[in-house]
Amino acid sequence: MASFKYRLERVLNLREQELEKVKIKFQEAAAKVTDIKRKIADNKKDQLQTQKTLMTKEGLASPILYTNRLKHLKKMKEDLEEHLVKAKEELRLAQEELVEAQQKAEILKRHKDKKREEYDKEELRKEEIQLNEMGLIIKRLRDEEEKEYQSKADLQANE
Repeated sequence: MASFKYRLERVLNLREQELEKVKIKFQEAAAKVTDIKRKIADNKKDQLQTQKTLMTKEGLASPILYTNRLKHLKKMKEDLEEHLVKAKEELRLAQEELVEAQQKAEILKRHKDKKREEYDKEELRKEEIQLNEMGLIIKRLRDEEEKEYQSKADLQANE
């Protein structure tokens, strides 16, 4: 009996490989968003620390230095927020790509399962036919044996 072979196995494998690549791309995009959010939080902490330092004796001694530092941190925050918007858009696109790749792979997996089920049903049907034929052969042989036995018994009874 031949084993089940799915004729679109190569296509399914390609779709699964594509899905893995898209998953990696999605994970990288998510990591990028997380990293930018972390940088924004760090920037906020730096701003707060700089503002606190500005109010101390050290800050009052060189207010221009700390004011410039605050301006730099605010500019950095704006840049990070722009990067965050872009990264979120990349993440959204990667998520759409991931969903599409998952759907494509799932469709082929369901198709393969359906074909496998059809194959199994056909194999079962063939096996039932063979068993029925074997049963008929066995019944015919038993009937012949019974006839021979009966005819021998009749011969012995007539003698």
